[in-house]
Amino acid sequence: MTHHTNVVIAGASGVVGRRALHYLLEFDDVGGVVALGRRTLPTQHHQLVSRVVDLRNKTATAAEIADGTAVAICCLGTTLNTAGSKEAFRAVDHDAVVTFAEAAREKGAQRFVLVSAVGANPRARNFYLRTKGETEEALARLDFAQLTVLRPSFIDDQGAREEYRPLERVTLPIARAVFALIGTSRRYAPVSADTIGKAVVRLAFDDTLERVRVVESEALHAIGGDDK
Repeated sequence: MTHHTNVVIAGASGVVGRRALHYLLEFDDVGGVVALGRRTLPTQHHQLVSRVVDLRNKTATAAEIADGTAVAICCLGTTLNTAGSKEAFRAVDHDAVVTFAEAAREKGAQRFVLVSAVGANPRARNFYLRTKGETEEALARLDFAQLTVLRPSFIDDQGAREEYRPLERVTLPIARAVFALIGTSRRYAPVSADTIGKAVVRLAFDDTLERVRVVESEALHAIGGDDK
């Protein structure tokens, strides 16, 4: 990557997106950052421009992305529970993601980084995992020079989520305890939002030669750890 690369990020108001944005703005190779989403971000930074846009509208989205933006990062995602229906969930996790990617590619993005989910598979019987897999497959067809897909397991928000997700509040402490006993190298060990955010930025600017790279959850602990 050349020095001072321009980046566009979608979903920077979410728990992972917030951390990814934080590390982007600290990263030496990053020039300007345009954050696109449903609301203006509270973060103020001389390199950051926050724009409100309907990410399912490709024309409007592309209009907010500067020509020659080299890297696009997508941290968009909801849950079936939050979305309220399968249609509403797919509108975010598939339609908005793919439209954002198409707009970024149209404006010259060479590299795309997507935060997906462990178990994503276009042939999965589970609707959530099938949708995530179909999204990954659609992005692979867009002909980015490099596509990186992260598939984190339970995202440990470290108490930062604004919305209340009671099931996660119950399962996360149990999951943490179980994986403390059996080791964190397992596929479904919780990954902190901070670790994922850091991994997103490191993977966006590394020198991989793989055109499509899938990074499974267990690898994220090492990539996004503090030892690098």
